[in-house]
Amino acid sequence: MIVREEGDELVLVRQTDHALLSGWLAAAWQAPPWQAPRPYDSCVAAARLHDLPWAAFDETLPCRPDGRPFSFHEVARATTTRLYVIGLDALEAIDPYASLLASLHFSGFFTNHWGWRADFQPPPLGGEEGEAVGAFVEHEVRRQRQLRDRLGVDAVDDRELRCGYLWLQLWDRISLDICRYGFTGWSGEYPPMPPNLELDAAAVRLRVALEPGGICRLDPYPLLERPFRARVPAVRIPLPALGDPGELRRAWRAGGGSTTIDVTFLPR
Repeated sequence: MIVREEGDELVLVRQTDHALLSGWLAAAWQAPPWQAPRPYDSCVAAARLHDLPWAAFDETLPCRPDGRPFSFHEVARATTTRLYVIGLDALEAIDPYASLLASLHFSGFFTNHWGWRADFQPPPLGGEEGEAVGAFVEHEVRRQRQLRDRLGVDAVDDRELRCGYLWLQLWDRISLDICRYGFTGWSGEYPPMPPNLELDAAAVRLRVALEPGGICRLDPYPLLERPFRARVPAVRIPLPALGDPGELRRAWRAGGGSTTIDVTFLPR
């Protein structure tokens, strides 16, 4: 769940809905200097479905002691790592290459891949949390090795995998930042990465600015359409509803206060 407070309401976005925007970005991603991801269908599927592990958790709407729904980064790692494995198993049955990318995405929270540092990288964990993370990383390293062998990802294809993984982090972060910050003037830039598969490609830093009116400016602009418009489903919950768990869950499941986050992507 992505949770953002706006006035006297909470704006809630399912992880699977935020991931749809990641997938739409992946599908439109190929304006120079950026290159379309390869293999295209699997990379788009990875972006659209990478948060499939969260679907069951978000539907139950677990809440903190103060009644506020847990945001995704507040959930215990002993819980999230179990969810990740179940969801990645399901994704592997749909598209093995997409599952390989998503497995790298989640294990990358704890073990950096190709120099990418995760935004929500936790401090060193001990006890049950540390054991859960260690077991998860070991399990996913085995999965990744088996999928590489199964898919024949050799030294050449590894460049495609590297770019697909790094760009997945961008698609995920752009969508996350839109959902969690809204359009109140936040701006930033992401770590440098190759914009294409060429061995000598100079690294590029993608800059983002979220402006009032639902505007997201990207530079260098990566999408084929100018402007590119998208709409992410969301639910608005009045803050007073947090005092009544039954009312909160009824509103959540019934789509009470249903809305959308409308975004227009433009160059800077």
